[in-house]
Amino acid sequence: HPELPQKEKPGLYDRIYGASHISGVTLLDQNPIGKSSRSNPATYLKAWDEIRRIYAHQVLSIRRGYTPQYFSFNVDGGRCPVCKGEGEINLDMHFMAEIRVPCEECQSRRFKREILDITYRGKDISRLLQVTIDEAYGLFRDNAILVRKFGILRDVGLGYLQVGQSSTTLSGGESQRLKIAAVLDAKQGERLLYLFDEP
Repeated sequence: HPELPQKEKPGLYDRIYGASHISGVTLLDQNPIGKSSRSNPATYLKAWDEIRRIYAHQVLSIRRGYTPQYFSFNVDGGRCPVCKGEGEINLDMHFMAEIRVPCEECQSRRFKREILDITYRGKDISRLLQVTIDEAYGLFRDNAILVRKFGILRDVGLGYLQVGQSSTTLSGGESQRLKIAAVLDAKQGERLLYLFDEP
């Protein structure tokens, strides 16, 4: 605060001990992690890229020429053309609040019917979005990338979330733990000082 005496301004210090033992500092607050309903735990940790690659490498996908893009709900290809991969349609009620209704074209499954023919261990891409992180960890047990990413999410206590749960529905604490998981995934082996913005 500018009116405080110089010696009482927060953040001022004469000396810091132990700074040489850390390689960086990261702030983890409870702010929402994304405003898009397409953002979810799998996309936030970049696990979805590997999942799309796996689905594109299934025999039927190769035969049909499906690339990883076909398993994205962010770009055209395999996503439902009506709801654009949202699974819902926004209805503008003019003088009332906007409402969201299930997409009749894809029945809220977010993808074209032919994309749902492709399965991995019995799950099409839409059903995979509905499994929990704990279930996904077992489903991809032989994929080192996904075992690490889903394992970190489990370690921070988010194993109960659905893989495709919209980030806009997460609580402040869940958003914070998702941020912790992302930092742990990206900065493995680094000696970080974590600062938590808590009430």
